[in-house]
Amino acid sequence: MFKKKVLFMIRLLRLQLLLLPVLVLVNCAYPFFLNSGSIRMATKKESVKSTYLLGYIENRDSHFDPFHTKNLSSMLKFELLNAGYGILVLDDYIKPGEDMSPGKEAASKRGETKDLLAQLAENAKMSGGGSASPGAEGSGFLSSDYGSKLLRESEIKTVQGVTHFDFFIQGAIAMNDNRKIIDKTENGIIFLEIFDKSGKFVSSINYTVEGRTLTEAELLKSICGRVIDKLEKREDPKPWWRF
Repeated sequence: MFKKKVLFMIRLLRLQLLLLPVLVLVNCAYPFFLNSGSIRMATKKESVKSTYLLGYIENRDSHFDPFHTKNLSSMLKFELLNAGYGILVLDDYIKPGEDMSPGKEAASKRGETKDLLAQLAENAKMSGGGSASPGAEGSGFLSSDYGSKLLRESEIKTVQGVTHFDFFIQGAIAMNDNRKIIDKTENGIIFLEIFDKSGKFVSSINYTVEGRTLTEAELLKSICGRVIDKLEKREDPKPWWRF
């Protein structure tokens, strides 16, 4: 009886050794099969619900990563477009800086800048833009400081005279931790403020998360999707504050 048990254990051990490489291979390949990524495409609709202008997103990250704000803006732009809204970006209406480096490269840059300014002026005429207003340096574009700060009501009115939006969005993003060496916990905050075409503040959206970072792709996608849900409810006939 003892001899049979020993033989059984030996056979079982051999079987385990034979299966071990297979298990290792499956375990290594599993993440690739589990998450192969996702792809989506947003297309501008012929008839949009309303037009949003995406403004400045302030970076309040204690570790400071300049791409956090860009990623948030890009994801918001995608989700708004995907939800059937028209999208404008404030940076597209900011006067380009002139390259002061010597030589032909600088001359080429200046030529490109003049061409771009002329195109912006033409766009303003086609969209009904009139003469320059305070803060605008000419028809079709805005002074450079408008793209690097949170705007006040009077400044938003100036922007409206150039870009012709229905709603204006600006805000801030921050990522911090609890400052502990052991059991460190990350947290993130997003503030978004929405203004109407007259520059009046109409609503604010705040998102907070503990134990995760806003750099996670799926989390950022989820956040922006939920932001759009709030905006959709705000534009319903019922009072927007009931979300």
